[in-house]
Amino acid sequence: MSVTPRRPGGSTARVTLAQVAARAGVSVGAVSQVLNEHPSSRISTEARARIVAAVDELGYRPNLVARSLRTARTDTYGFVSDSVTITRHASGILRGALDAARTAGGFLLIAETAGDPRQEQEAVQSLLDRGVDGIVFAAMKSRGPMHPLLPPGLRTVNVNVADPRTASVLPDEFEGGGRAVRVLADAGHTEIALVGSGLADVGAEVSYTARRRLAGIGAATGSRGVAVVAELHCDDWQVEAGYEAVRDLLTRRRPTALLCLNDRLAVGAYHALAEAGLRVPADVSVVSFDDDEIAATLRPGLTTVAIPHEEMGRLAVEMMISGAELPSGDVLVPMALHERASVAHVR
Repeated sequence: MSVTPRRPGGSTARVTLAQVAARAGVSVGAVSQVLNEHPSSRISTEARARIVAAVDELGYRPNLVARSLRTARTDTYGFVSDSVTITRHASGILRGALDAARTAGGFLLIAETAGDPRQEQEAVQSLLDRGVDGIVFAAMKSRGPMHPLLPPGLRTVNVNVADPRTASVLPDEFEGGGRAVRVLADAGHTEIALVGSGLADVGAEVSYTARRRLAGIGAATGSRGVAVVAELHCDDWQVEAGYEAVRDLLTRRRPTALLCLNDRLAVGAYHALAEAGLRVPADVSVVSFDDDEIAATLRPGLTTVAIPHEEMGRLAVEMMISGAELPSGDVLVPMALHERASVAHVR
């Protein structure tokens, strides 16, 4: 990008290196060395100060197109997602990605595809036409690999997209599942009901990362001597499904704790418990996943294991920009436990 300051009379003209050099009283080569931070530059401190002052006074900025022709880099990157940018919860991925690009002096071009393979391929081609140095592929919900045609050698990193051939930044769901169980076990709970799915569920309706979450839960219950006394299958992980599943459970038995597979199911569980005259956490403890905004606004506040969306987006772009060799397969980001007020010790 080059600055085109407005001249008297409304005309615009690009500020050139020659104009900066003339203002500073140095050669064009000296200006170039200072702006490019040439390691062997012998420009004096006084001349360097005059150059910097001239750059500020004239509003000069480098012509990035010309620079890219010299360096074969544009410092511009693509971000292709299904619906991350319009989804409140997962938009943290984009915030992290933008922050990492901005910190590194890069620029992010964003394309939304609604998960349509044809739109994904068109987005990729448009980004390639604009000379991006690499592309981040992101998904709101974890999914298998995207398959757009890519030129050999293009740097690509996935976020929430699992692909053993490509660096794929994912939440560490196995450890996250174990963490949720341990917070209940530490409070003395030995029987829990799992709300949302069963430990053995591996169908298409259960995402790649959710299967890891379930595996982590299963491993931790086994190692901590916690029994899963009920597995409540829900067709979708929404509030109403959580409410109906827990309401039906309470007609049969009352576990001391519920482990909900996302925060929306937990909201439904809260409603069903209240309707039955049971208090959270005095009568039933509740732990969940995601750390959606609603988790902190519930009363009592919901203890939940957070999906690190922002950290995932930031890491993906940092890996892209670093120039280091990219790994193949999963790059796991820890999931933090946000403890609030929905867990009590068993009396």
